[in-house]
Amino acid sequence: MSELDVLLSETERSFGLRQIQAGHARMLVIGRDLHQPIGEVWSALSDPARIAAYFAQPSGELRRGGDYEMAGFSTGTILRCDPPRMLTVTWIPPHGNPGELEIHLADVDGSTRLELLYASVRKKFAVIDPDAGEWAAGPGWEFFIDRLEAHVQGRELSSNLVSWAQMEAEERELYHARNAEWERVREEFERQHAPLPGPE
Repeated sequence: MSELDVLLSETERSFGLRQIQAGHARMLVIGRDLHQPIGEVWSALSDPARIAAYFAQPSGELRRGGDYEMAGFSTGTILRCDPPRMLTVTWIPPHGNPGELEIHLADVDGSTRLELLYASVRKKFAVIDPDAGEWAAGPGWEFFIDRLEAHVQGRELSSNLVSWAQMEAEERELYHARNAEWERVREEFERQHAPLPGPE
């Protein structure tokens, strides 16, 4: 098995449906095991200074019910916060199609099982749109988890990226390989479910 295949196999990928505030939505589900205690992972997901170190600086009312902004990425409202198990926020990216992000953590023998659920009313949010330079949610959220994992492991990170097009060759190859996996998962899901109404 190649190194790329090993990296691809570390993540579980699936699709589902979810009702969010913005309406009927498609949902991608990403599962990964992080070899750090749940408290450490939760701290990295909830401490603004730590989030800024691997993702972007959050601002606003960082409490349940408060509005937040992740400059260049999203605005929204913090819907639920249940330390150290669950965080749910609305997620409205610059292109304006509303979504919802939910992260679940579970302790597994001293390590952490992370499950990230991202739902959007936009049909083509999960994979690369060749007509737009936006992050694709499937490989994009996996890249977010990569950076979270590197941060909690104390590994040095490059500066935050504004666009996947700025990635180095190996990172970009992984991004496209993950995108291909999400295309496969999405196609399988679409074969089993009738199309949902909503924007492309």
